[in-house]
Amino acid sequence: METGTGWNQFKGKETPSTVEIHELFFKAVSKNTNVLDFGCAWGRVAFQLQKLGYNVTGFDLNKNAIDTAIQLAKSYENHGGKVKFDEANAMDLPYPDGSFDACIIQAFLTTIISPSDRIKVLSEAHRVLKKNGILYLADFGLNWKNLHYREMYRRDYISTMELGTFIVKDDSKTPGEDLFTVHHYTRMELINLVKDFTIENFQETIFTTFHGNRTKGYIVIARKG
Repeated sequence: METGTGWNQFKGKETPSTVEIHELFFKAVSKNTNVLDFGCAWGRVAFQLQKLGYNVTGFDLNKNAIDTAIQLAKSYENHGGKVKFDEANAMDLPYPDGSFDACIIQAFLTTIISPSDRIKVLSEAHRVLKKNGILYLADFGLNWKNLHYREMYRRDYISTMELGTFIVKDDSKTPGEDLFTVHHYTRMELINLVKDFTIENFQETIFTTFHGNRTKGYIVIARKG
């Protein structure tokens, strides 16, 4: 996950990873295809897909998480598809143009705090996808109806200067220490980010967060032309 957000503090399997793959992915992406998992952490999603027969490449900037994933992969060598892991930056991927049949960007854009960096991430996803390749994008939605989030949006706007960007704190300590900064997206923000793709499905759903809160999320299935 990207530097500057506090995600490199997590070791091994500690990286928060709660969002489950929606059935829309499986309807859109066939097994035995090559999938790129953005911000894979220790490989939870990658291993799930591997068991189902997908060939998955996962990457993350957190070296410790990638080292953990590589070690875990040794136990899954004979399970379904193939899996590999790389230490890499989502804004400058080390993969050739048209390398993958699908890209998974799940609960990853929430960690990208700079609007210009988000554009770079989607540009790289577009580049490494094959023609007609599938982008599966799933992330947290701006949720004014939730009092908890509404208070944090307002609290942190003065420092983040972007509506929906807020600081997640460690509630086990007093005062709470900053853990990482995240962004919750409006529907239009996500639509604008995937403007170079053709949207085939856009659904609102419910996700469970790192702290166990159930909140609004969006699932986007889009295709590279």
